Amino acid sequence: MNLWLAVLIILGTAALSVAAMLVVRRVAPRGSYFKDAVPAAALYTVIGTAYMVILAFVFLVAFESYHAARDEAQNEATATLAMFHAAQPLSSKTRTQLQGQVICYARDVISKEWPAMREGKTNSAVEARITAMEDDAERAGSQQSAFYQEWSSANSERRQGRQGRIAEAASVVPSVIWLVLIIGAVIVIASVCFFADADEPWFPQVAMIAATATIVVSGLLLVRFLGAPYENQSGSIKPTAMARSLALIHQVPNAPVVVRCA
Repeated sequence: MNLWLAVLIILGTAALSVAAMLVVRRVAPRGSYFKDAVPAAALYTVIGTAYMVILAFVFLVAFESYHAARDEAQNEATATLAMFHAAQPLSSKTRTQLQGQVICYARDVISKEWPAMREGKTNSAVEARITAMEDDAERAGSQQSAFYQEWSSANSERRQGRQGRIAEAASVVPSVIWLVLIIGAVIVIASVCFFADADEPWFPQVAMIAATATIVVSGLLLVRFLGAPYENQSGSIKPTAMARSLALIHQVPNAPVVVRCA
């Protein structure tokens, strides 16, 4: 989510909450809507605490998904680099062809699959590239088994990293949980209005509901951010690890100079 949009949502929600409190204050009876505010405050504490526990649990799940997505992307990039180096002992023609496929795979992940993951999808061009790359490696392995064992091990790690990366592209927070979180947020924020008291100074009451709205909405936005790790926004996971591996590949002395990827 865009940073400025998030700020606008937080400020907008706080402003609406403040406006609601000021309106309620005009019609609220003296001493608030409760004859005894102490039991009401205790009940509100229970409701607020229960909601924040639920929100914290969802946040933890989303954070673990975000962390796993970053780790899997790093593992895939590291394995891709290892695959490139594994092809070094091959003959010049075979090495150039296979290493070219590895370079094109890295490029396709960066330019094609990363944008597709923002919608929870994969890219068919990357799938085709994997098939071509593995076919070339299998043909080369028939002539040099030692190479193929090392390459296959790195390729297996790359597959696991890619599968893990793609798995985290789907939202980890189902729609029904979002519904519960939003309804709970409305209840927690709106309940503050029942403590409105026209005899009390307006600023503490306005500050109380604004602070509550800010904390609750900020928590929801944070869960939304962590649940969509590949969005092209500040703090999102970008193909930095794969780009770094690609840069290291180009620094290898006998790396293919010009590689055209179909």
